[in-house]
Amino acid sequence: MKLNLWRSLSAISLLVAIFGVGPVVAEPLDKVPEASAGLFHPARITKVPEAPEDKPFAEHFIVFHISSGDAFAQKLVLNNAQNLANFYGPDKVVIEVVAYGPGLRTLFEENAYSKRIQRMAKEGITFTACANTMKAMGRDQPSLNKVAKVVPGGVVRLTELQEAGWTYIRP
Repeated sequence: MKLNLWRSLSAISLLVAIFGVGPVVAEPLDKVPEASAGLFHPARITKVPEAPEDKPFAEHFIVFHISSGDAFAQKLVLNNAQNLANFYGPDKVVIEVVAYGPGLRTLFEENAYSKRIQRMAKEGITFTACANTMKAMGRDQPSLNKVAKVVPGGVVRLTELQEAGWTYIRP
């Protein structure tokens, strides 16, 4: 196999030497094309996220998403978020967990991890719930964990945080 490869490369080198075929170079453009109108949303996008007032020294901005109703998946997201908070320290990282679809069950008041989520929120981790999913499930704000914040759409929230420079993690 190596011998065949070597022979092929030798043959190509010989042809280039005989016929003087040089490298292929693209001609420079006379005019640089402009970006399509409406393609980007520069008013919403920032290269580096801005630290919130309560965490002015934050260097890392992480968003997790949970869309699974599976207890193991919920535990994995919570473990990952907690591990990041422990590693960087509460002043250096901003963490948000966005729940939508079946993953909204993570933020139900009756969820097995309810007390853990409340403790994590006290440590500075934010938990947001998708209003679209709440409506589809027939749930209202009082049925959620008391630390959950409601956003119009979970996917919209993920999109906007990523556009603002946040690191997206889906365990």
